[in-house]
Amino acid sequence: MSKGSESGIREGRSGRQSASTFPNRFIPLYYQLENILRSKIEGGEVPQNHKLPTEQELSREYKISRATVRQALAALVSEGLLYRKQGKGTFVTEKAGQTKSVKLTGFTEDLLEGHQAEVKVMEKGKVPAPERVAILLRVPAGEEVTRFKRLRSVDGGPLSYILSYLTTEIGEQISERDLQSHTMLHLLEEKLGISLGTIRHSVESAKANIEVASLLGISVFEPVLYMETAVYSAEGQPVEVVDSYFRADRYRYTVELIRSQQLRKDRAKRR
Repeated sequence: MSKGSESGIREGRSGRQSASTFPNRFIPLYYQLENILRSKIEGGEVPQNHKLPTEQELSREYKISRATVRQALAALVSEGLLYRKQGKGTFVTEKAGQTKSVKLTGFTEDLLEGHQAEVKVMEKGKVPAPERVAILLRVPAGEEVTRFKRLRSVDGGPLSYILSYLTTEIGEQISERDLQSHTMLHLLEEKLGISLGTIRHSVESAKANIEVASLLGISVFEPVLYMETAVYSAEGQPVEVVDSYFRADRYRYTVELIRSQQLRKDRAKRR
């Protein structure tokens, strides 16, 4: 790994990086570029079997070193989103196209059918974007964003505590009253006219802090299911970042994975 990719702050051969492209100087550049390219691929902005620009072209476009570009591409190849053809270049795999299609819905539409659900919008305000949120929204760290705090109850008991982050341009168009009767995804699509694409979930166990514990009616440090969600437009642009905390005794998250026979054949051909 080059010193430039380790520190994340070294200038590329073409000059200084754009602050809007790489908003956080403390995050390695290769990792930020990897996330940018991944969102474009998963959002459909770069189609399947499409040839990517060369390392040199990407280096010029993003104003970073070729070594940094090479490291980002290598990570996406390892992940199965890209593949290389010797002497021809780097291409997008058919992984996205072989993924099982999932209906894009809001939480209440998808999970709460047949239950009595209630949403309490506790707060809408403008806050400096935390470092992690800034990276996902592709804004400079500390830039002002809109944050919504909501508590969702099901069948009379608390189920989840949700924090949604949006750019102020989008957030100011959504009111607390809107969220009392509609999901955020519904508002983004129907009220704002944003065509949504990829939604990425990251799920892990966490310990409830004082705020989460008091709202969910559990003890401090009791295990909760934490879910980070990043919502992208059909063009691959970040739209919303969500932090959700679920009571572990009231919620289960299930994922069904399907091994594609076509994908297996495609990989065999490239060997």
